Amino acid sequence: MENVSGNLRIVIYGAGAIGTSLYGLIYPHYSNIYLLARGENAKILKSNGLILYEQKNNNPEPISVNVIEDLNELSSIDTVIITVKNYDLEEVAKDISSKLGDGPVIVAMQNGVINQEILPKYFSKVIYTVIVFSAWRDKPDVFGYRSKGIIFLGTIDNIVQPIMEKIIKIMNLGVSTKITDKLQDAVHSKMIMNLNNAASALIDLKAMDDSTISIFRKIIINIILEGIQIIEAAGYEEFKLKKLPDWKSIRIANKIPEDMANRMFKENIKGMALSSMVQDIVLRQKNQSELESLNGYFIKLADSLGFKAPYNRTIYEICKEEFKKTPFKPLHVELVWKKIQEKLDKN
Repeated sequence: MENVSGNLRIVIYGAGAIGTSLYGLIYPHYSNIYLLARGENAKILKSNGLILYEQKNNNPEPISVNVIEDLNELSSIDTVIITVKNYDLEEVAKDISSKLGDGPVIVAMQNGVINQEILPKYFSKVIYTVIVFSAWRDKPDVFGYRSKGIIFLGTIDNIVQPIMEKIIKIMNLGVSTKITDKLQDAVHSKMIMNLNNAASALIDLKAMDDSTISIFRKIIINIILEGIQIIEAAGYEEFKLKKLPDWKSIRIANKIPEDMANRMFKENIKGMALSSMVQDIVLRQKNQSELESLNGYFIKLADSLGFKAPYNRTIYEICKEEFKKTPFKPLHVELVWKKIQEKLDKN
């Protein structure tokens, strides 16, 4: 183990895919880190440890897990990394605040900007993140990730800059982490790429074949192109995110021959099948998702700018209705395409 940055005591609050994977990457190099898990998840992780693999499970050795089930189990905590989804964030913030007050530095690992509305109500020292890192859960103690990716850290007021430098040194032991002074550009650029999460959950990817992949590609690329237009109109600039396509490449991809575009796009469908919204809505059949904090945010922003956004609006409206159904069943891409065309005709 390496002793860095004054041996900060860190708690990762949330034993989902991102939180547990982040723990598994850092712990072999830094032991003063804890994972907050509860119930059956905590029991299994305490007993079995954590299996963390990259892309393909080759049965690596289990990683020991410092599991806590309540923040009161530790006498002092310097930093809390919150990895729960936006829909659980308010409840988690209240729990941390009631037990730790405004003492620790909070590192927020949620998609979008809603955490910038919630967390300052409870804490004065908040670091926000933009995560280019895809992870998933096979079992409570078995997690996979596509690649280590990169994490950007930033603040709104820069008051926690010194401790952010210490936290970065620790996080860099497991995953590449950098500071950005363009937080809002970075957050909104990442949100554009997250817009396709809703479509990938709504549409039946297993029913996709060579005859329908072109339709799905058109839906996805137009969702993203609309997102770029909305963000640019709102005054944000592109923040280039490693391992994600830049805006110029996306615009070019919309103009290349269809056969070539479809072949290139086909490679991306596997990654879409692992999106956080697919995991929530399709795989776990939860009735909660980040639809409002991601797609809903863009619709509100479009409305404020007088931007119609027919692709994003149609996907958002269908998802809002379909995600309520139990059990949820993904729709065929041709049905979704028909609804989009109806919206375009009205406009």
